[in-house]
Amino acid sequence: MNIQEHTTPEKLEKYSFLWSEARLVVTSIALFMGGVSPLLFFLRMPIFYGLIGSLLTFSWIISGISAGYLLYRWDRGGRKLFGKKKQQDTISFFVMVVTGLNLGLAGLFGINIGIFISSNRIVFALTGILYLVTAFYLYKRWNESGKRIFK
Repeated sequence: MNIQEHTTPEKLEKYSFLWSEARLVVTSIALFMGGVSPLLFFLRMPIFYGLIGSLLTFSWIISGISAGYLLYRWDRGGRKLFGKKKQQDTISFFVMVVTGLNLGLAGLFGINIGIFISSNRIVFALTGILYLVTAFYLYKRWNESGKRIFK
């Protein structure tokens, strides 16, 4: 396997986008469950906590890197998404990027700013709905544009 095939800007864009989409869905599930990772919820055996904690930290850092890369590509691509400057696209994109950067910081520093601001279950549920709407909207736009974010 040639790693260079997977590190082209187009592939990195695709992988970062799909990772961020999956993160939005998984994070919405966590928020619906009260801010608890689905992994920790379903694997309640203490023997797994160290491994799960390390996997979560690693995945959060990857989320931050992915979001940062998407933000960089957006800036370098003329700040257009899906070939246009559409306000709804930009707002949805920034929901995805800001939440990814937040998780990246949580992975690095151990503090999730969003959870620190509010741990109210109603806020969690509303935020979870926002994440799902964002994920589905961006996925739809991505497919409509030929699976390219930055044209």
